[in-house]
Amino acid sequence: MIKKIALIPSVDAYFNNQIFKQNFENDGTEPFSILKQELALKKIIFNTIDLFVDYKEIDLLIIMRHETNIDKIFNVLSKNNKVKILYISTEEISVAPTQSKELLDFGLFDRILTWRDNEIDSKLFFKYHYMTPHRSFKENVKSDRKLVCLINAYKKNFYGCSNNIYSERFKVIDFYREKKTFDLYGHNWSYYDNSIQNYKGSTPDKIKTYSNYDFSFIFENSNNELGGISEKIWDSMSAGCIPIYYGAPNIVDYIPTDCFIDYRKFNNLKSLELFLMEMPLNEKTRMRKAISCFLSSKNYEKFTSKGFSKNIISNINDLNKIIPRRKNILGIKFILIKKLLIKRISLWKHKRFFLKILVSKYF
Repeated sequence: MIKKIALIPSVDAYFNNQIFKQNFENDGTEPFSILKQELALKKIIFNTIDLFVDYKEIDLLIIMRHETNIDKIFNVLSKNNKVKILYISTEEISVAPTQSKELLDFGLFDRILTWRDNEIDSKLFFKYHYMTPHRSFKENVKSDRKLVCLINAYKKNFYGCSNNIYSERFKVIDFYREKKTFDLYGHNWSYYDNSIQNYKGSTPDKIKTYSNYDFSFIFENSNNELGGISEKIWDSMSAGCIPIYYGAPNIVDYIPTDCFIDYRKFNNLKSLELFLMEMPLNEKTRMRKAISCFLSSKNYEKFTSKGFSKNIISNINDLNKIIPRRKNILGIKFILIKKLLIKRISLWKHKRFFLKILVSKYF
């Protein structure tokens, strides 16, 4: 039975159980905080890996972003090669190519959770929704809102992936750069262009910022990931800010069409701008009522901290039924390097990942 679970989080700031404390930007750690509370009720210990002294006592290892933590994983396996491993995919493939199905199936993981609907096989790959804090609709909608905003950090399409849609954000910014109806927020946009007049810098409270606008551009990082719906749309919705969405191609399978504006339906930004400016107040009110209704529904719950916790606990229960298998580090390294080379994953762009695999002392 699984009684002790270790978590290897995606970034160093989350170690020492910091990921379970709800003090990070926009409550982003709430899902794991709720999960820890639920597991404690079942008398299951759940801590970050650095708080375990004896790796042999770990029954289950939960991992995010294996490419940045491969040395930590091998360290655990060198002392406990029968530990069960649950992997949570948390990035789009266009941002992190090592998240593709082919490059996750190399004998290391007992179960992989992904939002990509087309990868689900109920054998190794299972469905989960990107973990996000619960959002409730803010009933008091201001009457003096500005037209539209975009909140995203400035990033480049580092891997040159055709399905990466960072460029769409650039198009929006360039179109609106001299218009007073639009404001831009997020880190590092001065690196893109330090002359953008409507750039307002970063915002510590996205929901509060969204509440000052009627509409928002909500663009995911990719336009081809089925089920790839991140926290961005929920933050906007909760503020009564109607999202202009572009990302998951099957968004309508999860969110009613009267809760958002589909960016794909417009031939150009000029036609979209006219549509936004001419939308009557009663139509905005109707869409906000639809958003409020959806955020109170069972269909939304699966995207929240509560839904995430239920999903993880269900997977833990399933893993309890699986007989532990011995994991051979050398064999895992061989399969992984072979797959990376076959997929032509750039040695330079993933040099740290390759080096950690090749020079790791763990065999």
